[in-house]
Amino acid sequence: MQIKDYLGEILSKVAANPYVESQNISFEERPPDTAYITGIITFIDSSRLHIKEFVIFKAEAVNILMYGYNYSSKDDRLIFRYDNALDPKVRGVSTYPEHKHTPAGLLSARKPTLDEVLREITESITLR
Repeated sequence: MQIKDYLGEILSKVAANPYVESQNISFEERPPDTAYITGIITFIDSSRLHIKEFVIFKAEAVNILMYGYNYSSKDDRLIFRYDNALDPKVRGVSTYPEHKHTPAGLLSARKPTLDEVLREITESITLR
């Protein structure tokens, strides 16, 4: 997969979500086969998803080495964050280094797809 194809997939998924009010996603290509993707997606309730991914592209696969999906309320309170930061406080989590932060604490969690994150946010907005 090419870098531009991957970014196109992300933009397409975001554009297809009826709860997205705006997005500002950018990428920095780092030749020969890596990219750093960052952005903010704002939803209709003014909540925001900050995304970051450091990605290596191979002909047969996309490998996301580092990621963070930080979802917060309109007043910047954490709703959830998925990441794979090598945080020593998270070493006890069974999925280390992958984990999820919530207001209640840390949870074991594998890396979600962007579709899964958007679905979780959509469900959260519809329940409020």
